[in-house]
Order: sequence, then structure tokens, then C-alpha cells
Amino acid sequence: MYLRFPLVVFLLLSFVVDAQYNFSSNTAHLSIIQSIQVSNDVIKARTLEFEKKAENKPLMFLDLKQKMSELNRVSNSVSDYIDAVQKEVESERVLYELIEDDFYENLMFTADGALSDKGLILKVKVDSLFQLTKEINIHNLTHLDEFANIHFNTNEEYYDAQENKVDYFEHLFYDKTNYGIMMMMNYLMMDVKTFQLLYFGTIMSY
Repeated sequence: MYLRFPLVVFLLLSFVVDAQYNFSSNTAHLSIIQSIQVSNDVIKARTLEFEKKAENKPLMFLDLKQKMSELNRVSNSVSDYIDAVQKEVESERVLYELIEDDFYENLMFTADGALSDKGLILKVKVDSLFQLTKEINIHNLTHLDEFANIHFNTNEEYYDAQENKVDYFEHLFYDKTNYGIMMMMNYLMMDVKTFQLLYFGTIMSY
């Protein structure tokens, strides 16, 4: 009887800790998903607002309208690809640890640490977005350049906690657990939305 009581308490505590971990993980995941959805809604609203503005002065806004359309297209390509990979992995399996520990890492990287085919596709899409950010920043605004350089420049050099040089994706996916990679994919998508909003906010002020 006395031996069973500590065992029961230990099992209950283990259950509570595990439940809290899953709850906090799920809360963080839901928070960024909600933020992405809100950003999507704002982007759609601002796009419609700008298109109405451009209808009144089509010649004045023709070039900007084309740039906005291209930014939406390339940004959506990155976001849609991330979303497709997330669906392939299934966030619920990640959150509740129902897949192998290195499942997501093996999806994005090869055995020797290089990018897999899926990782290379993501790189091409991020590179396309980075190149476009340079082309559409017609006013050479520093805050747009800085944001793009920090978040989308895959040729930038990065350093890990031990000051070893790492590339963009090693830096992005420094936590190679399934949950870590899933969340960083979400944060990358959020960065894409944030740049769109920064750009739209800039051009709407002119």
C-alpha cells in the first residue's frame, strides 16, 4: 500500500508534465497559425484596397500594381509550399509525438546534412522571393532591404552558438526536432507575410 502511493503520485505527475508540454506546444503552434491567418486576411484587404485605388489612377499605379501582384504570387508560392510540406507531415502527429524523432529532419535534409529535394525546392522559392524584394524596392527603403537580408538571404553567413559558420538552413533549422522544424517553417511563413505587410504599408503611404 505505501509503496503504491509514491508510484501513483509519480505517474500522475508524469501525466501532468506531459499534458502541460503538449498544451504549451499546441498553444504556441495555434498562436502562430492564427497570426498567419490574420496576416492573410489583412493582405487580402490591403490588396483589394490598393486595386480600388489603382482603378482611379491606373497610369500612376500601373507599375506598383504589377509589383504588388508579383510579390503576392511569389510570396504565395513560398507559403503554399510550406503549407503543403506541413500537411504532408501533419502537425497533430508532430505535436503529440506520433512520428519518428527524425522524420521532419529526414524530409528536409539528406543523411550527410545537405538539403533534400524538398529542401532545395524551398531554397529556390526563398531565393526567388529575395531576388524579387530587391527589384520591387523602387524607393530603396532601408527597412525593406534589412528585413529581406535578415530573413530571405540564403547566401548570408550565419554562426551557431559555438561560433561555427553555418548556412541559412542550418541557422533556420538549428532545432532539428520535428517540433522545432515545424515551428521554424511556420515562422518563415510568418516572415513572408510580414514582408508583404511592410511592403503594402509602404506603397499605400505614397
